[in-house]
Amino acid sequence: MQNKRQKNTNGINIQFLTLFFTVVTAIVFCFILIISNSVNKRFHAVKNAIDKFITCEQSSELIKESANYLTDQARLFVVTHKNEYVDAYLEEINVTKRQQMAIKNLEKVCSEKDIALQRLKIAMEQAQSLINMELYAVRLAYKVMGDPDMPTEIRTIPIRTIDLNISNEKLQETALNNLFGEGYLIYKTRINENCRLTIAAIEQQIKDDLNMNADELGANINRLRILFLVLLIVNSLLFIAFSYLIILPLERFQKSIQNDEKLNIIGSLECKQLAESYNEIYDLKAQHEKSLLKKAEYDALTGILNRRAFDQVCETSKEKKQKIALVLIDMDNFKHINDNYGHAGGDTALQELARILTETFREGDYIARIGGDEFAAILPDCHENAAPTIKRKIERVNELLTHIKDDIKPVSVSVGVAFAEEGFDTDLYKRADKALYRTKEKGKRGCEIFDPALDAEVETEAE
Repeated sequence: MQNKRQKNTNGINIQFLTLFFTVVTAIVFCFILIISNSVNKRFHAVKNAIDKFITCEQSSELIKESANYLTDQARLFVVTHKNEYVDAYLEEINVTKRQQMAIKNLEKVCSEKDIALQRLKIAMEQAQSLINMELYAVRLAYKVMGDPDMPTEIRTIPIRTIDLNISNEKLQETALNNLFGEGYLIYKTRINENCRLTIAAIEQQIKDDLNMNADELGANINRLRILFLVLLIVNSLLFIAFSYLIILPLERFQKSIQNDEKLNIIGSLECKQLAESYNEIYDLKAQHEKSLLKKAEYDALTGILNRRAFDQVCETSKEKKQKIALVLIDMDNFKHINDNYGHAGGDTALQELARILTETFREGDYIARIGGDEFAAILPDCHENAAPTIKRKIERVNELLTHIKDDIKPVSVSVGVAFAEEGFDTDLYKRADKALYRTKEKGKRGCEIFDPALDAEVETEAE
């Protein structure tokens, strides 16, 4: 019947439609990836050039800063004769080494053939010449001071013969001329010029790279715009198709299901087949519900499920293999109630207990009277961690039973609880019964959860 129904059902196959749009999207994405890769290479080249420029600029500034710093320290020492300036000077050339650091940073982004690196190395050589002049000026200043606390590195600098036998005033003048004279300033100017030319060379290289890549980048970006527009159109068509063929039918299906109605045969081929299958199940369900209504019976006295209906619920839970809790409930001292209040009082007590149980447990729980004063409850989807909650519910039941209609006393219940992972079975009933027996052994009016160790002891004592 199903094959015949599928053959007679016509419509757009959403699987084929999805495959078509997927292939088109994949092709567009392939073109996007190819063009994006080309764009990425161009941008990467520009980025490298910019990084190179930044590194060159930083390296140039580093060399100039270091040279200016050394000059300041040397001049301050020669003028003031304070050793702290010499210490700062030596720390710069021996520890901080900003000039050497600048060259290393530039070598990471430049090849030996790069003009920028070559010019910066020239500036470095000129800076070294300045250092030699500054150190010699420092050596002369120490000679003027009478060599107190002279660092070893300064002491090893030889004094020229021409400066050996001149006066201290002349030596001081020579030292100052070394740091402020025309020759020194020429070296300083050359260092700054080479640093400037380094930056200018990198700027020109960036301009050349940008000019070379600008046209191709523009063309590729235009191609990407077109492809993204195509992709937008494809996805828009896909959205419209899915909305009309799937989403809209499913929304109507949902409303029909909520209203417990058959589904209209609309939408894609798959939706139509789904609707037809659901309608077949709907018919079977209607027949099954009629059958269940015939089987379902309620206790005439209490209005809750009777033993037959309870057995049907147990069987259903077994078929579904769902996690459940079985709660066995015995009314305590029922014979005493009948003896003191008559059968009408006993009936009232049973009715009140059924009402309280129904109000205390969840709406989806099944409460049944399975014997004279015996009740049971099946709690679907109930795990062992719900044991404390069940105990609290039973405490509440016993509390409410002390204030029932017609002031019938004493009324209480003893309860045993057991849990199962895969629905009801005879072992579950035995475990709950053992827990109930343990409650009665403890003096009734309470609730016990099945414990394999404790209930084994109860069973041994009973035997």
